Amino acid sequence: MFTPRSSWADAPAPLRAAVADALGAAVDGHTDLHGGMSPGPAAALRLADGRTVFVKAVSAEVRAHNHLLIRRESGVLDVLPQTVAVPRRLATVERGPWIALVTTWAAGAAGARWTDASIAAVVDACRTASGHRAPAALPPVAERIYDFDGWERVVAAGPADEWEVAYAGRAAELAADWARWTAGDALVHRDLRADNVAVDLAAGSATLLDWAYAAAGVPWLDLAQLAADIVGTGHRLGGRVATDRAYRLIQTLPADAARYVVALVGMWRIRAATAQDSVLPTISTWRRERVLALRPLVTRLITDLTGPAGPALR
Repeated sequence: MFTPRSSWADAPAPLRAAVADALGAAVDGHTDLHGGMSPGPAAALRLADGRTVFVKAVSAEVRAHNHLLIRRESGVLDVLPQTVAVPRRLATVERGPWIALVTTWAAGAAGARWTDASIAAVVDACRTASGHRAPAALPPVAERIYDFDGWERVVAAGPADEWEVAYAGRAAELAADWARWTAGDALVHRDLRADNVAVDLAAGSATLLDWAYAAAGVPWLDLAQLAADIVGTGHRLGGRVATDRAYRLIQTLPADAARYVVALVGMWRIRAATAQDSVLPTISTWRRERVLALRPLVTRLITDLTGPAGPALR
């Protein structure tokens, strides 16, 4: 998702000066970065000592939610294991309503359409992360998952089209009791998207970015979220390949991973209809597009789990 961001040069001068002070080096230049789901600036800073670092910032007066996420992520980064591929926090600075987080630079590109190579790199990074027990400071994943009753609410409000008439009820049954079957003690990122990973294709590796939703959960959770994003963001070889690659990935995971993808799409469906954002109005469009793109995959998963007819779960 490409969200218009303000420029680092437009951030308040006291904030920019405080960032330089915290880093112990003057900022010789910057390159503004775009994408993600925040209206605040994000940039690569070139420092006088030769380093390149990443900074993102936002004012609570512009979007309080993102301000909270930056503060939360600052704490998460400090407790993540050193063997997990993540940027390392260098500084967190607050000046008035503004907050800025500075981290080490992550090699590679973020936000691109998926390829088989980038999928493989991110799968490896996710498996490494989930191989660790979540730090005690992180909450259960149920506290980082929202609106997973989306299909239930769609059924209650009345399906919007023929697909929902046929599948929303079965999807709601599959998503039921999600807090139980997503519970675990593995380290999970919980917000896997193409713009939340930096993939270095030359090295065959990936760095997981934006850890504000990190939690303790089942170890397959990030891979299920990745499968949904392969379809939602798209594959360079087209939509059919994206659906195929996502389905193949899900088939390597426990059956509950398919239920997770179904529930995730229900979350996007209900949020697109009910959670309008005046600061970032394109989020609703992004969610609606994902719901439609994922229908072929979700149809196949529902059929796999419930059979071609009838709601009874196997």
